[in-house]
Amino acid sequence: MGNGRRVPGRVIQLLVEDPDLGEHMPPDARRQATEVVRARVFTVPKGIWEPPAIDHGATGLLLLEGLMVRTLEVGSVSSSEIVGPTDIIRPWENDLIPALVPALTKWRVLEAAQVALLDGRVTALLGRWPELSAAVSGRLLRRARSLAYLMAAQHFVRVEHRLLATLWHLAAMWGRVTPRGTLVPFRLTHEMLAGIIGAQRPTTTMAIRSLTEQGRLLRDDKRCYVLLGDPPDWSKEAAPVRSVEV
Repeated sequence: MGNGRRVPGRVIQLLVEDPDLGEHMPPDARRQATEVVRARVFTVPKGIWEPPAIDHGATGLLLLEGLMVRTLEVGSVSSSEIVGPTDIIRPWENDLIPALVPALTKWRVLEAAQVALLDGRVTALLGRWPELSAAVSGRLLRRARSLAYLMAAQHFVRVEHRLLATLWHLAAMWGRVTPRGTLVPFRLTHEMLAGIIGAQRPTTTMAIRSLTEQGRLLRDDKRCYVLLGDPPDWSKEAAPVRSVEV
């Protein structure tokens, strides 16, 4: 599935590729589901992506590998969201929330993605086991809560705090601890980070420089961010100007 065109893909055992989906299943049920629940996987290459139209009976697309950014443009302003491994998306649905002002959604693949199609057949199979249905619902809810966190982070007054909160959130989702610090394993441009934290690119660049000088952030030889020290205690370090409810 690349740039809106469906291409032949391999078939995988879903719980082998994403074992966390079956984490709470009884052993016998998990063995049965591992054998039965199979999905077709497609590769989405780097670049602008135009998602294909898919049957609305499908659960969605499960990212197994790779990285995408979803940008929502409303007039002259925009906001970006990072989508990574284990996220489930339904990119063909852009009309869930009616709006008087039209919004434009754009997708860009930053790292070639392996995407499992959870079509109507797979959705029906998942429904045989309540634990699997709940796990899928949890993934969808996780994305909503992740967006709520990023919205809250945008309300910090200082851009440095917005950036630090966002990077630690991405690290919690997909990062790993290394001898140097906590690695965010993606190459994120200043422009992309600016879109996520709701700031201008030059201001974001200044915030990155300041955090680097403070010894809280560095970039490795692959240009990925490494967070130094422990996550901030926001109750002591900074307070948002107002809360966000979802």
